[in-house]
Amino acid sequence: MNRTRTLIIAFALASAACSRTANTTTANAPAPAEKAVDKEAAFRTEPASRRVIHIAYDGGLCQAAIPIAQFKGFFEAEGLNTELTRTGGTMDNARDALAGGKIDTSAGMIAGWLKPITNGVDIRFTVGLHTGCASAFVLANSNITAFAKGQTIAINGGIGGVYHNISYRFIAHNGFVPGDFTWRDFPADQTLLVLQNGDADVAVMADQVAEKWVQDGTLRRIRSLHGDADFAGEACCVMGIAGPFLDENPIASEKISRAVYKAALWIGESDANKEEAAQLLLDNGYISGTKEYALSLMKLFRWGLPNDLTEATLYTSVDEYQALGVISGTLSAEDVKAQIWVPLDIES
Repeated sequence: MNRTRTLIIAFALASAACSRTANTTTANAPAPAEKAVDKEAAFRTEPASRRVIHIAYDGGLCQAAIPIAQFKGFFEAEGLNTELTRTGGTMDNARDALAGGKIDTSAGMIAGWLKPITNGVDIRFTVGLHTGCASAFVLANSNITAFAKGQTIAINGGIGGVYHNISYRFIAHNGFVPGDFTWRDFPADQTLLVLQNGDADVAVMADQVAEKWVQDGTLRRIRSLHGDADFAGEACCVMGIAGPFLDENPIASEKISRAVYKAALWIGESDANKEEAAQLLLDNGYISGTKEYALSLMKLFRWGLPNDLTEATLYTSVDEYQALGVISGTLSAEDVKAQIWVPLDIES
């Protein structure tokens, strides 16, 4: 990879948000009440209206809107019979379970799920849950204040995984290309030791893992999805629905997406709601640690994202990842965007 990619990436940054889906109306469109009746009638003909819908949730605050939608009755209010299913503890496991037809829907990070989808995994994104939940960290007593050519960057989840891909966008926005750095993959729970031993200069990982080290003064952020202006307005985690399920159950898919959206909005409405959400997750064994720590993390993110924001993030990510070589440059960017994004009615 040569330096010309920097120019390509800069162009992608400038042009990524240009493509938008137009909303059209017709003079003969049915009134809202008629639409609601028609949709409910259509829903009752779908297979998902007559069975349990299996939704993966494997812990972690990134997916918090899913169990909140379950426990606070947002799925039930949509007329859905839903069940939360564990798939092995990671979003990648949930993605694979979706692709294999073992579950119907779950939430994942754009940076981790986008490339597999372009490689043939049939999952469609329908709604954004919240803004970013990963950052770049250095030791608090380090003199490093930014990415610089020649640094070693520690990631977890594998080369080509979610934190590797997030790192690529961080450095691209700072004018670098991947070849400017050495990349090393470590287990997340070893990352602090890796920095302390001098095996890496910077580590990119989940805020849920690293925030405790920020709070005790061991680490500090030099880049952040939720704290930096060029990323803070982007969706990070999105609802992914198995393609065959969505094709057979478009109204059920809309209902799932709307319930999760409303749950995310509820979390974001107040600190009291966040505190209640954290307690519900702890009481049901979906997260570990303390309520105070969970609450501090939930306050970092914006919850409940409109479709236009999620769409802009997805389109930007496609353009930038193609420029970076994460997504094949031989694919049509417009075809990829149409393949991954199915915006549904989340406001009704």
